[in-house]
Amino acid sequence: MTGVPLVDLGAPDAPAVLDAAFRDVGFVMVTGHDVPAGLVDRTRDAFLRFFHLPADRKAAVRMPRLGMAGWAPMGMEANGYSFGHETPPDMKESYRLGAHELPGRVALRGANVWPEEPAGFRAAALEYLAAVDAVHLRILELCATALGLDDPGFFRRHALRNDNTLNVNWYAPITHLGAPADGQYRIGPHTDFGTITVLSREPRSSALQVQLPDGAWVDAPVVDGAFTVNCGDMMAHWSGGRWRSAIHRVLAPSAAEPDDALLSLVYFCEPDPETMITPLGECGGETVNAGEYLAAKIAAISM
Repeated sequence: MTGVPLVDLGAPDAPAVLDAAFRDVGFVMVTGHDVPAGLVDRTRDAFLRFFHLPADRKAAVRMPRLGMAGWAPMGMEANGYSFGHETPPDMKESYRLGAHELPGRVALRGANVWPEEPAGFRAAALEYLAAVDAVHLRILELCATALGLDDPGFFRRHALRNDNTLNVNWYAPITHLGAPADGQYRIGPHTDFGTITVLSREPRSSALQVQLPDGAWVDAPVVDGAFTVNCGDMMAHWSGGRWRSAIHRVLAPSAAEPDDALLSLVYFCEPDPETMITPLGECGGETVNAGEYLAAKIAAISM
């Protein structure tokens, strides 16, 4: 497999397609998720209006440190550090919200903070959180089937309380941020830390690249109405190494397109923090605590 395949969650062959995609690439495009396009559009519009506010008004909800809720200006995060690479900071602003306001989920990294403007921001964000969380649980059931487990609820049962993260990234244009430095990316090469990530990308954008097992980089396609979903470190470990957590990056803006900007809605999903992850299958491997693993990874990328 040399590219990122497409899977319909309701198709009979969905488990087999997901298994092959996570084994060979680590990424898959997902349709049949039932999230209304209008909700995605409203959510994107609300965050975009927030990011276009003056910095002093955004500062009222600035996160105190990476991993907590609120606005993160450019300079707080460098994903290349997760691999021990001293890279320039990622060229993005972010807004983080925890999923703890959804039924059954608990706050693990402090309460959410909400800006006073723009109007409708909180309502759109919470509606989107609920919708994308349901997609995440549905995909976890598909993951269990794809791995041949007798219990399709195996992963889902370990993911009903955790304070998952909705991280909305605004990759501002060069006219706002200035030209990239040598070795600087919108997001530097990294893997995701949890089970899966469910990503709504900018229509038309191909700035996201995935590294294949042979080291080649390929553009992740953008399909209208589809989510981009990737396997994270914890799920790769849980699968006993059958699946891969692929290195990926978001390319820096081009000087040829100084006004080009992107907005991504990124839902990072992890197991409940007390979960002990023991690799499945015959190969075995070390058992790790989900909460401790995540905390160490977040600390590694903080500037």
